[in-house]
Amino acid sequence: MLSLFILFTFSPVASAADACKTVLCLYGKAVGSGGGSECRSAEKDFFNILKKKKGSIRWSKTFDARKDFLNQCSSADPAAIAKIMSKFGRVRG
Repeated sequence: MLSLFILFTFSPVASAADACKTVLCLYGKAVGSGGGSECRSAEKDFFNILKKKKGSIRWSKTFDARKDFLNQCSSADPAAIAKIMSKFGRVRG
């Protein structure tokens, strides 16, 4: 939890597709304390990452692309990313 506080405190201003904001919001959602309306765009950024072939979602490639997106936040705790991916990596938003 301390790492999330530090991450939130020292994060730059959020912009479109901000991986750090997405990590904060989805980690909160994963542990049962969602971020409310402030997190809608961050959640949408994550769940809109879908890899398809011939119209079918390729869940393995989608999982990898979503994880790569979250890993763009260099200050994120790898354990938090792992928790997010285990819960939301292969689901539709």
